[in-house]
Amino acid sequence: MAFAVWITGLPGSGKSTIGKELLKKLDNTEYLRLDEIRKKYVSDPRFTDDEREIVYSKFVDEGGNIVKAGKNVIYDATGNKLKWRKYGRSKIQDFFEVHIKCNIESCMKRESARTQGLVMADLYKKALERKRTGKIFEGLGKVVGVDVPFEEDPKAELVIDSEKHKPAEAADLILIELRKKGWI
Repeated sequence: MAFAVWITGLPGSGKSTIGKELLKKLDNTEYLRLDEIRKKYVSDPRFTDDEREIVYSKFVDEGGNIVKAGKNVIYDATGNKLKWRKYGRSKIQDFFEVHIKCNIESCMKRESARTQGLVMADLYKKALERKRTGKIFEGLGKVVGVDVPFEEDPKAELVIDSEKHKPAEAADLILIELRKKGWI
């Protein structure tokens, strides 16, 4: 039977790097990175609360359909609201949540090293400046960890501190837990 692993955490926590390491170690698995497919759900993302409701619903449903078709899914998305991850649990029988913990300062440092691409560069820096001065940054929606909180799930199957574990080690920790469940 197919399963889903949702790798969640603050922007810059290491979700994508860990998710890509995990993908290398799993067969029959599709990798859904929300940053890459968001425009499939909304053509001009604004990162509003209403938009996020639509995007996360479609994101979970897409992965659920893949699992129903017999293929594993790795979800790579912040999913800061617990209700979105709970929705994933309700749609997918074999659902595994991995919360990537990382302090905000480290997330900011990692995120500031990104170049402009799928996600706005210097996301945290701009959000903090907006909060401090009121300056408007075109295309900058609410930033998780600055403008809106990340809701932790006390039922997450695994919590990994990305400041203590390298991405390959983190992927191995996930594999250990998936083996314990008998899923791989």
